[in-house]
Amino acid sequence: MIESCSICSQIADKEWAAQKYGWEENDTWLPAISSSIKVVRELKPPSSRTTQLWQCPLCSTYYLYETDYEYLVNGTEDTQTLTRLKPGQADAYLFHGSG
Repeated sequence: MIESCSICSQIADKEWAAQKYGWEENDTWLPAISSSIKVVRELKPPSSRTTQLWQCPLCSTYYLYETDYEYLVNGTEDTQTLTRLKPGQADAYLFHGSG
């Protein structure tokens, strides 16, 4: 259960973070504990945008991790999203490679 997992209990169903060059005081980050979750599968070929299936090593909960960026004249704006998957939702990613 997520409530009893020392990792997942600290992560919301959906986490979002963003960083913008030149505006570091407004940067946000995913919870530090999310670095404990392990990459299970790369869902897109390597590129500047990432889509990965992650899994908690303690309770086996799956997450979808996605990054994006927008190129701006004065720098870039980077975003990261971590979404907890419901039981069974990971099957599409595990067996077919996409959701």
